[in-house]
Amino acid sequence: MKTVINRYLRRMGVELHGTGYLQALAKGEFKKDAFAMQRELTKPRPVRTIFDVGANRGDISHLYHDVFPEAEIHAFEPFPQTYGVLEENFSGATFMHCVPKALSNTEGVRQLYVNKNVDTNSLLKPTRMGLSSDSQVENLSRIDIQTTTLDIYCAQNGIERIDILKMDVQGGELDILKGAQRLLEQNKIGLIYTETYFLEQYEGHPLFHEISGLLHKYGFYLQDIYSPIYGKGCLAWADVIFVKRDH
Repeated sequence: MKTVINRYLRRMGVELHGTGYLQALAKGEFKKDAFAMQRELTKPRPVRTIFDVGANRGDISHLYHDVFPEAEIHAFEPFPQTYGVLEENFSGATFMHCVPKALSNTEGVRQLYVNKNVDTNSLLKPTRMGLSSDSQVENLSRIDIQTTTLDIYCAQNGIERIDILKMDVQGGELDILKGAQRLLEQNKIGLIYTETYFLEQYEGHPLFHEISGLLHKYGFYLQDIYSPIYGKGCLAWADVIFVKRDH
């Protein structure tokens, strides 16, 4: 019946929708995806340098290359087995710089918690937040890995600006930003796209308000939330974009 009615209503420029459509609209399912939005937000300045921190096997790096084919990508992945796949996936790609280190607030050696699902590996010890994700972060072992900072890496490699900083590091976001003090103070980071948590999945896990508070000091504001995950009636984690106010 709704289809028949809409056939006539469209002639007048209107249309009926059910509650499912309205609920999806309310949750933002019809807004631009995070990568289309990053492309829009970075115009008209060309994107030359992208940092994919917590690159895993490189799926997001591939997406970035599709959206910004002229950009060089620096991909950081500290877990040896995953790094091997990353390096193999981009063998011969001149735009790609694979780095077998974690970014943090200091340079040196740290322990990486290797978990049941390697996508949840972290420099922080897993804990339980009462959601199904608890089983994925069950710790299996720990290994020593090398760490560096954004400020040190950029200074050593002659990188003057990061156009897009993407982070997916399971609780290490705040330390990474603390290790980028020079870059942030000198306005050398353009856009930040990061996973962020609203509930603690790891011990000492920095949450959204802490990351937002630090970035606010450098003129960054939340642009929007993408791919939110809910649990027990609460927002558990999501991807977010931070930009300067002039956007």
